[in-house]
Amino acid sequence: MGRTTKILGMGAMLALFAGCAAQPNPIATQVLQKGEPLNIRNILAAHPNKKACIGYQAGTNSCASIITSTVEGNMMISKELAALKIPNSTAVQDVEIVSRNLLVGDRVCVRGEDVNVSGRDPMSAGVLSATRGMIAEFGGTVCARYFRSGDGYIVSTTGVNGKPVPPGDTQFQFILGDLKLRAQ
Repeated sequence: MGRTTKILGMGAMLALFAGCAAQPNPIATQVLQKGEPLNIRNILAAHPNKKACIGYQAGTNSCASIITSTVEGNMMISKELAALKIPNSTAVQDVEIVSRNLLVGDRVCVRGEDVNVSGRDPMSAGVLSATRGMIAEFGGTVCARYFRSGDGYIVSTTGVNGKPVPPGDTQFQFILGDLKLRAQ
C-alpha cells in the first residue's frame, strides 16, 4: 500500500491513512504554508454540517478522502472514507476508518487500539493493520495539530517520539454538499 490520505477526523488519522494508497502524495512534495495554530473544536464549530475533504478537485467535485468528525467531551470520533484501487484489478473498494481520538489542549491524539474499520473485508483489514502498525512505529500514539492555511487548513501529525508521520503536513478544506470519492 502506498498513500491514501491523512486524517482530519482522527486528526492524526489523516496522517496515518495517508500511507495506504498506491500513488505518491503531491501535497506532501510541496512546502505548505502554515498560519496560526487552531483548536480542532473551533474548526469543527466553524463548519457545522460540512465534510472535511482531502485533495479536493473542483472540476470533478471529488476528494481523495472524506472525513466527518464529532466531539463528545474530550473525545473526537472521526470517520474517514477513501476509495482504494484493488491491486492487480480495475476495481475500486471503499474503506472507512473509524477512530476515537483524545483531545489534549490543541492536539488530537490516537492510539492504535482506538482505530477500527467498518468493513470486514481483506482490504479493510489490510488498511487497519497498516494504520495500527504505523502508530506503533511512531511510539504507540500519534498526535495532530491544526493550522490555518488560506481558505483551508493544514494538519501536522507527529508520533510521541517527536518524529513527523509520513507523508508530512496535509492540506484539507470543508465542503458543503455531496462529494465524490476519487480512487487512490
